[in-house]
Amino acid sequence: MVQQLILIGGSAGTGKTSLARALARDLDAGWLQLDTIWLTMMAAVGRPSSAFSLLDVPAAIADPARSDEDVIADFVAASEIICRVLPDIFAFELEARPVLVADGAWLLPAFVASLTLPDTDIHSVFLHHADPASVAAALAPRLEGRPPTERHRLGDRRIWLCGEWICEQARAHKLSVVDSLPFEDLTHRVRETLR
Repeated sequence: MVQQLILIGGSAGTGKTSLARALARDLDAGWLQLDTIWLTMMAAVGRPSSAFSLLDVPAAIADPARSDEDVIADFVAASEIICRVLPDIFAFELEARPVLVADGAWLLPAFVASLTLPDTDIHSVFLHHADPASVAAALAPRLEGRPPTERHRLGDRRIWLCGEWICEQARAHKLSVVDSLPFEDLTHRVRETLR
């Protein structure tokens, strides 16, 4: 039996997790949120350590002393570490559920484009925010009514920059990129793309 792996990538606030949950429910599939892998790796290496610092991308994003280029490089370096363990994790999860939906910002397009698993069809889509303002709007509920600070504005812009980098790389690898807005019909548009 051929298994199916559906990968949903993109930056924070693009609707990856909501989309992945909806697809998993509709397909009676397993669902894996890659932030679980990231958090587990951070807990395993422990703080303070150089490995923890390498994986702590949110700290880099919030650090005004770091350049945008350094933040993107930090994000890519952390993602490469996470991508190294994903083939074994995907294979393990597919043993329990022959259809698996996985979502996460950690999915590097080069990794997705080169990923192969025995007897598995792999489909992917990367979600994209058109501008930093749409990132800010998507992440505003996390502020729970508090006004955004300069730190939040810096974070929103850097999240968008990382998302732009991801989507540029996805297009370069001929992978599907879908605008995340409007959220109301995102699931429908992604289903059409995955066909």
